[in-house]
Amino acid sequence: MKNLLKITLLSAVVAFFTSCETSELELLVSPNDVTVDNADPNFVLNDIQLTFNGVVGTYSGASRAITRQVNQFSTYNSTVTNNTLNSAWSNSYQMFSNIDLLIGIDEAQAETGGIPYHVGVSQVIEAYAYMLLVDYLDQVPFTEAVQPSEFPNPNVDSGASIYAAQLELLDEAIANLNLGNSTSARSPEDLFFGDFNATNWIALANTLKIRANLNLGNAAGINAAAAGNIIDENSEDFQFGYSTVTDPSSIHPFFSSSYGASGAGARMSNQLLDFMNVGTPDGIFPETNPNVDPRARYYFYRQDTSDPSGSNLPCLGNNTYDYCYVGNGYWGRDHADDEGLPNDGLARTAYGVYPGGGAFDADQNMPTPAVASSPESLSGAGIRPIYLASFTHFALAEGALTVGSNGNPRALLELGIRRSMNKVRDFAGSTDSGEFAMTDGDINTYVGNVLAEYDAANADGKLAVVAREHFIAAWGNGTEPYNLYRRTGLPDLQDPIIPAGAFPRSFQYPETEVDGNPNIQQRSVSSKVFWDTTGSLD
Repeated sequence: MKNLLKITLLSAVVAFFTSCETSELELLVSPNDVTVDNADPNFVLNDIQLTFNGVVGTYSGASRAITRQVNQFSTYNSTVTNNTLNSAWSNSYQMFSNIDLLIGIDEAQAETGGIPYHVGVSQVIEAYAYMLLVDYLDQVPFTEAVQPSEFPNPNVDSGASIYAAQLELLDEAIANLNLGNSTSARSPEDLFFGDFNATNWIALANTLKIRANLNLGNAAGINAAAAGNIIDENSEDFQFGYSTVTDPSSIHPFFSSSYGASGAGARMSNQLLDFMNVGTPDGIFPETNPNVDPRARYYFYRQDTSDPSGSNLPCLGNNTYDYCYVGNGYWGRDHADDEGLPNDGLARTAYGVYPGGGAFDADQNMPTPAVASSPESLSGAGIRPIYLASFTHFALAEGALTVGSNGNPRALLELGIRRSMNKVRDFAGSTDSGEFAMTDGDINTYVGNVLAEYDAANADGKLAVVAREHFIAAWGNGTEPYNLYRRTGLPDLQDPIIPAGAFPRSFQYPETEVDGNPNIQQRSVSSKVFWDTTGSLD
């Protein structure tokens, strides 16, 4: 355990609800006055939770573009720069300081039982956050971190050693969460699961062990974690909820970027549109499912159901494009397309009702501003899907196929798809009422087709099916597809249609950190993190 900081700068509870996950700070207490004697542990833990949501959002944004969840404009270097992780880095280490403060509060209150629930929750978040730092940067400060008086320029630790330490920390977290049950400890506010229940956080801790051991290729570690309480039902999903409140804004970033007066901001990925078979039936990938994905009208909202033409389709006739346009009114772009940007914000396909709280696509053929507050829209009350039950089943299926961990991969694949389908349908509520709503029959047909494809495939093909279905179900989360792609080289993703440079096997340290700390040397995006053993990627 790192030494407790003598002085911890505690920021106020901050709502990280913009696309870059930053907002104005309202300092309710002077940072210099915050100590273990006067800090409210709920206040501290709320800040930790909000900060973590913002950190996840920063990682996810860039990852979604490079993995073809949304369109990447131009080269990889234009998406992953030495400024991309500025906020994720600084907010993570600020959060670690606040976790140390929380542990200090617990120690100061030991005679009265302490705050084991608060500490356990914060330790799960700390382990997750350090693993994310390693997943993106490999070597980062850990043993010398957040101790500025002793280590003003902390050295980095190896990614492997940090991962090992976080697996131990998750055990400490579980012990604290169980201790809280035995001491009738004060329950914290829970901004992820809702009403606090230690069981949910224990399930997350065990699930993070599955996640880590899958990256490590450790079947025994996967089996041990999966034998405990894990996130395997949708009611246990680890997610952050947004609302329709606009002052201060707590609406989902997808909604705020797509349902204003200018219409859609991001462009959808033709790759994902093809995987979901929303366009013409002759996609370039033979493993594509033969039926339209029932989640399509939930994931995407078509502002204009007609075909783009003229200046709205600058790629037309260019044979270097795999898709250019997939059809059926889904206006997306090929990977790395750097053609001119037409003024099509009120026509291009936008984020739908899941997970960003936008509108369900019922063939309205209307721009997003016109449906933003309609009955078909959740008006921004979306979620950030951080780690879902469907992810767990796909991870276990992958582990069974690649490292021989326990479980029937075919059955786990089916569970993952069904968890995803039901979550998306239930999330949308009454917005999807009518002829276009997902039915049990739609789900059964889709599952049957995927399983038939799986059954007919060889070993490599079976893994490709699992990877594709995991990729589709992760919509709204860029981190898990990024790890999946680096672990397996799957799913089979479209090559960039221009020379886009090297695929980022990792990200770069923030420029300010490299300039300010002589013990940190900038890394190349071609450098792999320690657990990445896959061959070349595009």
